[in-house]
Amino acid sequence: MIRTLRLLILLLALGAAFAALATEPQVFRLEPRKMAGIEHGKAIVVKGEAGPQPHRFLIDSVNSLMPVTVLLRPVRNGDQVGIKLTKYGWNQPLRTGETSSKPVSFKIRTEGEFQISVDAKQDKTPYRLLVWVGDEVKPELTPVVVKASEFKGDKKSGSIVLWVIAGALVLAVALLTALVLRRKSS
Repeated sequence: MIRTLRLLILLLALGAAFAALATEPQVFRLEPRKMAGIEHGKAIVVKGEAGPQPHRFLIDSVNSLMPVTVLLRPVRNGDQVGIKLTKYGWNQPLRTGETSSKPVSFKIRTEGEFQISVDAKQDKTPYRLLVWVGDEVKPELTPVVVKASEFKGDKKSGSIVLWVIAGALVLAVALLTALVLRRKSS
C-alpha cells in the first residue's frame, strides 16, 4: 500500500514537471551568416507567425565592438507585433517595441549574448525579423608615448617653459643658500 502511494506521488510529480516544461516556450539560437547584398557583417532573417505565446531567439558570440541592429516588421500592413530585447531574464526586457504602421528597429552594442522575444495579440500574425551583426569596429588609437625625435609640438613654448623652470630652480637654490648662511652667522 505504501509502495503504491509513493509510486502514485512520484508519477504525479513527474506529470506536473512535464506539464510545466510543455508550456515553456522553446528558444531558438540564431547564427548570422554572410548574405548577398550585405558588404559588412553578417545577418539572419526569420520568417514566422507570432501569437500570444512568444517566439524566443538567442544570439551569442557578440562583443561590444560589433554594432547590432534588430528590425521587426509585420508582413501585413497594420498588424501589431511586439518585440522585447533582454540580456539576462526573459521577464526583464531592456528594450521593447510594437509595430503598427512601420517596423521597429533597435541599434545596440552588447557583450556576450542577448535574447529577442516576438509576440502578437492575434494568433498567426506573420512577421519578419532581421538581425544584423556588423564587423568589429576597431578604433585607430594614436600612441600616448612618442620618441623625442618624433614629437611635433611647439618647440618655442617648450623652451620657454624650460627656462622658467630653470630660473625657478636657481631662485630656490639661492634662497636656501641664504637661509643656511644666515643660520650659521647667528
